Amino acid sequence: MTTKTRALVIGGGVVGVSTLYHLAKKGWDDAVLIERKELTSGSTWHAAGLLPLFNMSYSVGQLHKYSVDLYSALEEETGLNVGFSKVSNIRLAMTKDRMDEISLLFGHC
Repeated sequence: MTTKTRALVIGGGVVGVSTLYHLAKKGWDDAVLIERKELTSGSTWHAAGLLPLFNMSYSVGQLHKYSVDLYSALEEETGLNVGFSKVSNIRLAMTKDRMDEISLLFGHC
């Protein structure tokens, strides 16, 4: 086991695993993740699949959009089925402000 590392990620939930993944994508080959049990065995599984693109926060909406794109590409990148499925829903904009928010998120409407 290594005794020195550039980054130590504590916790193998969605945030920890994502942090390690993104560090590795940036070329960090000396980052370590530690987890006390199994990966994603904590509270991460409670939110599995919840990536709504409609959100009251533009920043969170962009994060969700990035996540959908990332999860969609992981099978091709890794050769493993990650079990991600896109499903849809319909939300209606009841005000001009809400329509403007949706337009910002998707760039049209």
